[in-house]
Amino acid sequence: MSFKVRLALVSLIVLIMFILHNSFWLWDLDDRVPLLFGFMPFAFSFYVGYSILALIAMRIIIRLAWPDPPAEVLEPHRGEGHLE
Repeated sequence: MSFKVRLALVSLIVLIMFILHNSFWLWDLDDRVPLLFGFMPFAFSFYVGYSILALIAMRIIIRLAWPDPPAEVLEPHRGEGHLE
């Protein structure tokens, strides 16, 4: 995958997470939505889901943005199977 495509994907993920984090639509929603499971306010459950999504997003961003190691670092480990 080219650098430009990886950069675009990382930027898109960051933009989506930014929009979701600024949850202005939740400001009045707690008054209209009953408690989830009888005890959890909707906004709290949204942020539980957002935290899980942030974990997944960061995992993807690290995979996309982490640089590949130089060949001279990989060469001594070629036959071991864990860095191929």
